[in-house]
Amino acid sequence: MRRNNLSLTLITSSLTFLFLANPLILQINSVNIPPSSLLTLQNQEQLDGYGNVLLAWEYDESSQIISFELEVATEGFVGFGISPSGSMTGADIFIGGVLPNGTAYGADYIGLGNFSPKLDDHQDWTLLCGMEALGKTYIKFSRLINTCDDEDYPIGNDTTRLIWSYGLTDDIRYHTAQRRGSKAGNFIGTPNPQLELDALSKWEIMVDMVMPSSDTTYWCSFHKAPVVMTKHHVVAFDALLDGLDAIAHTHHFILKNCYVPRGSNKTLDQVFRNYTVDTGFMGAHCYNLAAIVPTPEFYCAQYLFVWAKGGKIMTFPENVGYPIGEGDDAGQQFYYMLEIHYDNPDKKEGVQFKAGVQFYYTNETRQEDAGLLAVGHETDFMFTIPPNISDFTLIGQCGPECTNWGIKEKEGVTIFNVLLHAHISGRKLRLRHFRGNLELPWIDYDDHYDFNYQQSKAIPNTKLFPGDRLIYECTYSSTWNNGKAVVSGLSSRNGMGLTFFWHYPRQDMDSCYSQTPFMKHIQDFGITKLKTVPAPSGYLIMIEEPEYLRGEYTETISLFHNWTAEFIEQYQYNQRFLPHENGCNSQKTGEGSYTEETSYPVDYVAYVPKDICSPETGPTDRTMPTGSASTTTMTAERGHLILPVVIIIAIAIALRLSFTVCTFFFRFNNLNFLQRGCALASSSSTIFLSCVSKSSHPLHKCQFSYSHRNDFPRHNYLDRPYHHQHLDAERVGDKRLVHM
Repeated sequence: MRRNNLSLTLITSSLTFLFLANPLILQINSVNIPPSSLLTLQNQEQLDGYGNVLLAWEYDESSQIISFELEVATEGFVGFGISPSGSMTGADIFIGGVLPNGTAYGADYIGLGNFSPKLDDHQDWTLLCGMEALGKTYIKFSRLINTCDDEDYPIGNDTTRLIWSYGLTDDIRYHTAQRRGSKAGNFIGTPNPQLELDALSKWEIMVDMVMPSSDTTYWCSFHKAPVVMTKHHVVAFDALLDGLDAIAHTHHFILKNCYVPRGSNKTLDQVFRNYTVDTGFMGAHCYNLAAIVPTPEFYCAQYLFVWAKGGKIMTFPENVGYPIGEGDDAGQQFYYMLEIHYDNPDKKEGVQFKAGVQFYYTNETRQEDAGLLAVGHETDFMFTIPPNISDFTLIGQCGPECTNWGIKEKEGVTIFNVLLHAHISGRKLRLRHFRGNLELPWIDYDDHYDFNYQQSKAIPNTKLFPGDRLIYECTYSSTWNNGKAVVSGLSSRNGMGLTFFWHYPRQDMDSCYSQTPFMKHIQDFGITKLKTVPAPSGYLIMIEEPEYLRGEYTETISLFHNWTAEFIEQYQYNQRFLPHENGCNSQKTGEGSYTEETSYPVDYVAYVPKDICSPETGPTDRTMPTGSASTTTMTAERGHLILPVVIIIAIAIALRLSFTVCTFFFRFNNLNFLQRGCALASSSSTIFLSCVSKSSHPLHKCQFSYSHRNDFPRHNYLDRPYHHQHLDAERVGDKRLVHM
């Protein structure tokens, strides 16, 4: 299953090929160019905080090859790695650079720890080009997303953690802490639709205030919506974070629509006109019932946009938009609530910054109206992760009863964008999809969830029909919590498991949650009496009996006397596989549906993604888990290639003869540059020469690439609060009853 690599040196001046003394490193002569024309690939990201390390990439699904460019402010080596954890250990690393004589170098390494990486026995990174100019190094390289090499790390559709470093010289040694870093990203997912934002109308919703000094604050502010006289479509949402403090302390925010409940004799203006930010009222704690503000849960519970830490702009497909000003809403003043989760673990005081959201809208309406649906586990104390465990799975369901009620069209809805959300205990997230007892491909997944990188991610269109079942399955770890259990709640240090997805056509159902039955949960822990106490962030659950657990549930449940492996195994089974209570509703209409029992389908057939490295492992589909990433039905049986020296010589001669047809003259910054725009490409076992012209760039870089594949051608409710149920207990004979 491995392929042999032949390492070559291309000396452009003489157009001859020589074998290297080290047969594992590919070197290519390069030409220095100005930095203004270095990055060429479509997707670009700044990796450090100073603009010294820039990354660009593109993924070719047909060949399963991903190409990267690095532009780094150094004349030394640069390093780039795909890592399972964001550290050196287990990372698949490419190290390259440009020697003082202009020769580019690069090689494939494996990280074994926090020390110099080991040269990989099989060189799967391909150096495409390298150059230096004005104190910067540019390097371009590529790799298959899954090489089936045990010393490489596969790149999947989910979050990928990358590491980077650079040195001041080409002597590959420790780079110091100031010249390294890590970042999470998604490299091979569905591209975000592109928009010309300057041609659209924009509406900003912003709060400029001193962040509260509490560890966790949910702050709710009210804002006027734009008044439009005809139907418009919102086609993009983006975060507004002004400065490093805003980025560091804004964990997430939710923009919600506000409505007057059915039967109310008040208008929206009567409820909100004295409480909007433009009147000087900056808002209040969201779940402090003593605050004299419109109750968020009562008036503003319908999600419109959710942004979480690390998120980027979210754009709609060209045929879809979120409607405003339609029908009877035309010309009316509507209101939004912005719920911001300020994360301040150090309890800093006096930190002021601006945070909010902006959306782009147009009067050129599109074919489809979009809606947003939240699915997951209720944010309540029945969501409890045992202490000292690294892989505990909890689920939230949206069962057939709810999808039958909430999806009116027989032809179903189309899901096109998903945000998977958890707090810092989250490790793996998966939105599973069932039709009858057959599990369909996962709608989305993240086997490397990163709390600091949560994206509204475009996905290939996926149909959801009435009667389908959704299960949001999340794996958590509590090992970080110093021997304590992790209980669901609003703080990022509490547990959380919710997902949000955009779909069309829009439905009234906007939330669908489940939970373990209350009585079953407290029986598991032998709790016989508890109560609720109001608090600024909602309600606290207080255990009264048994005596040894007396106190706030989130603290005292860690003292439970039976946290044994046997208990945890049974508790895991109860939480995951026994029936859940499932409810769904529409905040706008006030209608909903509820069922007491929903669970995994009986005798269901599980979806098993295909591993391209093990072709016998079942059907291939687009949603591949990392470790078996693939988006094609092809398998990758690798062949072995022995390339005689005579072919190398023949290619060199061909390059020499092609000099005249691949020569271009350019004028750039009053300097004449002579560039040979030549590249080698391979298809199966054939190597051929092709001339490359990149008309959008003033300099045509000289590239050489070689690869052998038998079958692949080579080508250049976020944080929903507790249902505030008042819980009391009384004795009936020798039993205790809990009233809800």
